[in-house]
Order: sequence, then C-alpha cells, then structure tokens
Amino acid sequence: MLVVSDHCRIPGFDGGFYGVDLFFVLSGYLITRLLIDEHRDSGGVDLPRFYIRRILRLTPPLLALLAAYAVFGPILWPQFGVWWHWRDAALAALYVSDYGRAFWEMPHIVQHTWSLGVEEHFYLVWPLAFLLLMRLPARWRPAAVFGLFAAATAWRMAWYVDVPDWPSTYFRFDTRMAGLTLGGLMAFVLGRVEHVPQRLANLSGVVGTVALVLALSIGGWHVEGAIEWTMTLAQFAAAAILIATANPDSWLSRCLSVPPLVAFGVLSYGVYLWHYPAAVFFRGRLPWFETVPLVLAIAFLAATMNHMLIERPLQGVRRNLKLRPQREAEAEAALPVNAAPSG
Repeated sequence: MLVVSDHCRIPGFDGGFYGVDLFFVLSGYLITRLLIDEHRDSGGVDLPRFYIRRILRLTPPLLALLAAYAVFGPILWPQFGVWWHWRDAALAALYVSDYGRAFWEMPHIVQHTWSLGVEEHFYLVWPLAFLLLMRLPARWRPAAVFGLFAAATAWRMAWYVDVPDWPSTYFRFDTRMAGLTLGGLMAFVLGRVEHVPQRLANLSGVVGTVALVLALSIGGWHVEGAIEWTMTLAQFAAAAILIATANPDSWLSRCLSVPPLVAFGVLSYGVYLWHYPAAVFFRGRLPWFETVPLVLAIAFLAATMNHMLIERPLQGVRRNLKLRPQREAEAEAALPVNAAPSG
C-alpha cells in the first residue's frame, strides 16, 4: 500500500518506498522460517525443491505481466521503440533489473521488478548460508545472523559514502540484502520462543508503528541520510512489527487480520506487479486523485485474474512439492525393512 501510494505520487507519501524495506524483512523472515521448519522435520534442506517452489511462486505471474508489456508497451509508449521495450522485458525476466537499474538505468516502465531481482538473488544464496549456519551451535546462530545483518548494513553505508550515487546503492542486491537478513534473524529469534507475551507484543507494535511513521516522515527520495540511516530505521520497524504479530491477540495482529487487508494480502504480489506500468502511464497525464482509482482498478482486476488463473492453480503444485519428503518418509517407514529403496 505504501509503495502504490508513492508510485501514484500521493502527497505525503514521498517515503512510501520504505514499504519495500518492510517487504524485504517480512520476506526474509518467511523464507527462513520455511527453511527452519524443513530442517527440523527432515534434518536438511532439499535445495532443488526449494528453488523450484520459489520459481513457481514468482516467475509465472511475472512472465504474464512481461508478455502483456511486450505487446502493449510499444503501443502505449511508442517514443521508445519496440527493441527498447523488449530489452527491458528481457532484463526483468532474467531477474537482473536490480543491477540494470543500479548501473545502466534500465529497465524503465517495468523498473519496479528490481525488487524481484533482489529477492531472487537472495533465494539463490540464502539456503546455502542457512545450511552453514545450522552447523553452528543453536545458541550462536542468532548472533551469526546479526553479524551478517550488521556487515550488510555497513557495506551499504560504506558504498554510499564512497560512491554517493543513489541508484547504484538503492537498487542492487548486495547493498539491499540487510533487510532480508534482518528478517532471517527474526525467524531464528522468534522460533526459539513459544509465544510472545501480549504486553510485549503490544509494546512492540507501538514502537514499530511509531518508527515506521517516523521513517516515512523524515526520509524521502534522495533526502540526506535516508539511504543510510532511515532505511535501517524502517527495517527495525518491520522487525518490531514481526514481534508484535507473533502474538495473535495483540492489537496490531487484530488490526492486520481484518478481512479487507487479508484479501489485499492474497492479491498483493499481483497488485505490485501490475500497478507500476499503470502508474507511470497515468501519473504524467492526470492529478494524483484521478490516477489512484484508475491504477487500483487496473491493478486489482489484473491481480485477481492473475491469482485465479496462475497463482491458485500453482499453489497445489507447490504444496505437493512441500509435502513430498514427508510422504516419502511415511511410505518408506511402512515398507518391510528388506524392501526399503536403497537409493
């Protein structure tokens, strides 16, 4: 919601891009919890199955958007030429928009796919790092992940001090992985407690909300200190929100569980994919209060079709991939000892 508000240029939401930092922390938490659960249940991580499930989640909806863009982009933005649009679609399809935006200012109309590039690069390296972390004693794992987060944050700050160029720092994976790593840290920390006490959860919700509002208020696009310090503040706000929602009875959990927000969450990936080209087209032609309803109508319609025709059918495939190791173990356990498969 913050990102859409920023892209539609709603007054007061110049810092809406911090919604991406919230997303990175939440995504790092989710992926790490999935890895922790699999490692707990099976004693390891099936890397090919992990990568296949991530591809099935992200790539088909992205390719649907890019196919539509390859057809309609040259019509809606004829001044750039067919090759220009197809080149940008190819960069997005290969998940290299993050480095494309950082160093070559491309893609353009689908530049929002840079965050998917960051995600995909994280998915490639994090399971391997996770397996190394699991070799450490359990009490040292959170400290090790915090060290990775601190190193990633220091690298982003050091790069921006040495090369004070906003795009080359803001868009690429190696300077944006701190939020994803912080989410991983929260997965290790929260996974060690049975539940967060309600009083602590409520307090954490207040702290996280105040920190987020503060980040949105003081950190705009290209504002001094935004990419070094306010970005970190937004990431800690997301961590506090995770602590708050670890208790289902906290006030923040109840607020985020209202049906409209849950429905928005189901469609959120599709809304993110489809809103940006619509925002680029309308925001240069219409005022923001006319742009917003048009962008939302297009994004929600496309996201709903995307969910019904692509995401929902693939959920069953991903679920079968997730459950397959357990079913194989149960089937093997039911066989006579001398009939168990040797491979």
